[in-house]
Amino acid sequence: MVGLGRAGVLSGALLTLCWARASHALDADAARAEAQQGVVSVRADVARLNTNPTAREKPQHPPEQLIAAGDLSLRTKDYDQAIDTFSQVVELFRQGKSDRNAHADGLFLLGEAYFESGQLLSARREYGELLDLANQPPYDAYAGRSLARLVDVALHTGRLDSLPAIAQQARKISARDASGSFEYALGKLSFAQGDFGEARRLLGGLDAHSPYYHQAQYVLGAILMKQALAEAGAGSSAEAQARLVLPGAAQRFEPALAQFRRVTELPADSAPHRQVIDEAWLAIGRLNYETEAYLDAAAAYIRIDRTSPVYYEMLFELAWVYVRVGDYQRAERALEILSVASPDTLDVADSGLLRADLMLRSGRFDRALEAYKEVRDRFDPARERVDSFLAATTDPAVYYDRLVEESMEVSGAKLPDVVLDWVRQEARGERVFAVIEDVTHARDVLRRSRRLASKLNAVLAAPSRARAFPELKASLERTDGLINQLAQVRRSVAIGLDDVDQRPFSGELGQVRAERRELMGRLNSAPVTPADFLRREEQGNRSWNRASQALQRVTLEADRLQAVINGLRRVLDEAEKHGVTRDPASRARFQAEVEANERDLAVYRSRIDAYRQDVETGRVQVGFGDRRYAEDERVRRRFSELLDRELVLLQQMNVGEDSLGYIRSVTPILVDARGLEQTLQEKLVALEANVAAQSEQLQRLVDEESSHIEQYTQKLDALDQHARLLVGEVAMRSFANVRDHLKGIVLRADVGIVQQAWELREEQQQRLQNLQRQRALEEQNLDDELREVFDDAGEAL
Repeated sequence: MVGLGRAGVLSGALLTLCWARASHALDADAARAEAQQGVVSVRADVARLNTNPTAREKPQHPPEQLIAAGDLSLRTKDYDQAIDTFSQVVELFRQGKSDRNAHADGLFLLGEAYFESGQLLSARREYGELLDLANQPPYDAYAGRSLARLVDVALHTGRLDSLPAIAQQARKISARDASGSFEYALGKLSFAQGDFGEARRLLGGLDAHSPYYHQAQYVLGAILMKQALAEAGAGSSAEAQARLVLPGAAQRFEPALAQFRRVTELPADSAPHRQVIDEAWLAIGRLNYETEAYLDAAAAYIRIDRTSPVYYEMLFELAWVYVRVGDYQRAERALEILSVASPDTLDVADSGLLRADLMLRSGRFDRALEAYKEVRDRFDPARERVDSFLAATTDPAVYYDRLVEESMEVSGAKLPDVVLDWVRQEARGERVFAVIEDVTHARDVLRRSRRLASKLNAVLAAPSRARAFPELKASLERTDGLINQLAQVRRSVAIGLDDVDQRPFSGELGQVRAERRELMGRLNSAPVTPADFLRREEQGNRSWNRASQALQRVTLEADRLQAVINGLRRVLDEAEKHGVTRDPASRARFQAEVEANERDLAVYRSRIDAYRQDVETGRVQVGFGDRRYAEDERVRRRFSELLDRELVLLQQMNVGEDSLGYIRSVTPILVDARGLEQTLQEKLVALEANVAAQSEQLQRLVDEESSHIEQYTQKLDALDQHARLLVGEVAMRSFANVRDHLKGIVLRADVGIVQQAWELREEQQQRLQNLQRQRALEEQNLDDELREVFDDAGEAL
């Protein structure tokens, strides 16, 4: 027992030395003053605590801030982010957390984001909702623009049968705005319905100071052009309009040309107005081209500036003007600029063949041959892949599944993107790929929604569920910080106690003091200020980031192994091409080993995906209430118990007047701290009860939305089953048409190569004939000169 006592004394001395080096150099008076000040500060902060912050505080992101962020995403063409942001604005209004002004802005901008991203039916829904509210301010400000967009949607989707319903909806709107947008939209609607007289009346009555005056004047020119086509007997089809070069066509189109010229004379005072003026020049060029006034068409086309959105479209049409007038070099130069600056404007095959034809016509036979061969070498393999794809996929249902899954590959060879673009254009009239894209987009939205619900469930099931409620989380952190500040008060009292009496004790007092000193370092790391809480949260995120980075390194290693496996497969498949022969047994053994390694790699990838999901789940569970805060509570409680026990033991041992006097002076401070801590614990319990209630409510919403997600998934599967056979058949026919188109391209390239050879032969024969004629002429001249010489010589004799 004596040895144990000495060991205890020695360990206590070592702990005292370690604590003395780690703690602040405070004497008893300073420690007591610091503790007293801490209690006063906590008492003042307790009075300002709010245990029900959600009843008064605003959302974390106000609607105005969301609208600004969404508008920035819309201007930078990040349509998915813009749609998500504006959808939050609309949802905040439905929850009663935003006003009507924000709802009107968010609803219109959401429709704009849908429209610009090509989701026309979704855009129609938002614009229609705006029109339903158009008789109420502030929605009336968007009535005209929404109506015009609904007309655009009907024209883009080919649903002209929806125009009467749009007109009926417009007649219910009595509100008008000073900008004239509603009158312009009504005129545009009348034009789309074919009521040219009403359209001219509405558009012609628009005020010249209206921001839509330029657009209205342009539509008036389009109306005059349509009327001229009707007078010429041309229908609405492209074939009929292509035959508009009839006697007197130029005179019939003169009113439309004059109207478009008036548009070009309007002031270009804004970017939309400059675009309207450029569109007018483009229309003038087209009308002059169709009436064979090629020089006037070129003069109109070159008025369009290269910064205009229609510049590249103009450049392509200008190239055809040069072709018509026989200036093949300028036409070729225009196409070259267009192929480099805006390759999506041109059909790549037609562009390549046209350039080759121009080279051939201008006598550059070698370059024409290279261009024809380039087109053939590019599209002949694509034709073979489409043939293989169609031959390998005969079931429309399987074919549709492969389209939806975007796995259109044949023997590892992916179909070129240009082929898919042509198939989409081929099937555009029947909206085949629109259905496929909508299904793919819907599945992606459901997948993201299911993942979001999983994250919310993970947050609500974790002790750190308060992070789902930012206002409550902030109040909890403030309350917990005050409790930790009271723990620092006890720590200051303990520092002053050690300054009064640093003697090592044995027995229970020595053990209590040693354990209390050991906990002081851990107690000092408890967060008190908002910066401390933020720092702790960042530490937790960094730990999960390290795990994520380790997973990324493993993923890169898996990708490297997959590349090795792909290389080995290629070596096995192409060994005979390079003259390497192996016996069948060795080849089968190598093949089996490669397949086994690939199966193992697939297992590793599935584990990596599972670990990545665990990391994401762990990252969302970092925050107030996790195990670190539970450890803080355990340390605080244990430290309080040890300090109180130590003071009792010191009083019982009668250690000295200094120690007893210090204990008597700090006892009121500890009593006040205990009372404040009890109050804070009650507030903390109230906040946690509020979090629990909010969590239950949110959990019900998540469960409800999860059930909706499953219902939507079932409905999507049912729709998918209904559309699979029909869409698969139509898509297969579209691919067959594209295959025929590819065959035509290859055939045209082959014909061009033959024509190049024929033109080269004709050119060489022409040269030969010219040389022969020149030679015969020279011989004739020599004979004549020789005859003259002989005649002169005979006369001299």
